[in-house]
Amino acid sequence: MRVRVFRMDPSVDKEGYFQEYDVPVNNKEKWTIMDVLDYIALNLDHSLSYYRHSVCNQGICARCSIRVNGKVELACTRKVVEDELILEPRNDKVVKDLVTEIDAPHT
Repeated sequence: MRVRVFRMDPSVDKEGYFQEYDVPVNNKEKWTIMDVLDYIALNLDHSLSYYRHSVCNQGICARCSIRVNGKVELACTRKVVEDELILEPRNDKVVKDLVTEIDAPHT
């Protein structure tokens, strides 16, 4: 599966860019967006920043909210159904990559 992830470090770059990854997703209906991010971080790019809160991981805290193909979703519960993903920060208050400052609660 092709995954395009928005990358940005505001201390270095004010614009950001998309980086593309090929993720070998087998049984994609069992993968969540968090599984995809974990695969990238563990196997392809250790520098990727995203919010991983293992204590929750059940869609309760909403800290893992990111924009998935244009719609804000919870990465820990959102199942992969597409063949391509575009992952972006949920808002424009980027700390680094997909990590943003907390704003209004996820609705």
